[in-house]
Amino acid sequence: MTKITPYEQQRLDNIERNRQILAQFNLEEAKQACRNDIPNTPTPLPKRISKRTFKESTGNSESTVTTLTLTRTAAAAAAASKSKAKKIKTTQSERPKRQSSRLRGVEPVPFVLVENDNGIERGRLAVSGTAGDAIIDEELWDGKLLKADEYFDKETCEKAIRTQGHFLGWINPALIEKYEFELSASEAWEKNGGGKFSFTDPLNNKKKGSTSKINAKAVAQMMFKKNPNMYFYRHNEPGVGQWTGDWTAEEKEIFLKVAREHGCGDKWGVFASYIPHRVGYQCSNFYRSELLPAGLIFDKNYEYTPSGRPIYVGGRRSGP
Repeated sequence: MTKITPYEQQRLDNIERNRQILAQFNLEEAKQACRNDIPNTPTPLPKRISKRTFKESTGNSESTVTTLTLTRTAAAAAAASKSKAKKIKTTQSERPKRQSSRLRGVEPVPFVLVENDNGIERGRLAVSGTAGDAIIDEELWDGKLLKADEYFDKETCEKAIRTQGHFLGWINPALIEKYEFELSASEAWEKNGGGKFSFTDPLNNKKKGSTSKINAKAVAQMMFKKNPNMYFYRHNEPGVGQWTGDWTAEEKEIFLKVAREHGCGDKWGVFASYIPHRVGYQCSNFYRSELLPAGLIFDKNYEYTPSGRPIYVGGRRSGP
């Protein structure tokens, strides 16, 4: 067996140490990744080996370490990758920026006064079937509205119940007889205290300068005889429970029957007196979210977006 001299042993140790150092740089993986980033990668050129001297932290000794330098293929890959990133950045910067309707010079959706049985609310054009006065997505809607006869097909137009947007009847006759209601809203108001009606102070007893809030449901209960419309907007007949959830087919038929006979669109409290277990605001919501979009009732105070959503376009309402 050939004896290895100390010099040869030192050389072999240096070679092994250098191999371990180079392995930490994962050069083979980096080279393969560069090839994958470049389409139609050309045949790589032979590697070139160079030497450099560096000082290690162990003592004052210096050692020569053989390292791999970047091949021309790797350099080309780096340049191509940089060019690709620059191209992507340029493309993204050329995309038009999204601007608001104000910056684009588009007129905003106008404000209107919308009144329900709770009072008058100021908001943008109200979208039926939503909570409160929702703002239509200006990116999708150009502001043009269609009348019911323009939006729906001929068959729907022929079958629809048409209303001027007002309920022209009074309380359900069965309830008038049972609870001895007056025969009209004006008589009920005058014979049970009278005074000037106010949405903000329905009981007409708020002290000047007072900022205290009123409980609408509690006030409505106190108006049973004086303002039945306000009462039935939030309450059922005394002793009758309120139903929630989807409306049944029978309830829907009752609703349409009352609308056909007396009209609809306001005074939802007295309207609801004809539908057991439902209160006025439920009738109002069902009207706007189900019946108007289906074209079962045409209300002159509502027009439609191209997607079929009813929009209130009527004027301000007043009175109890």
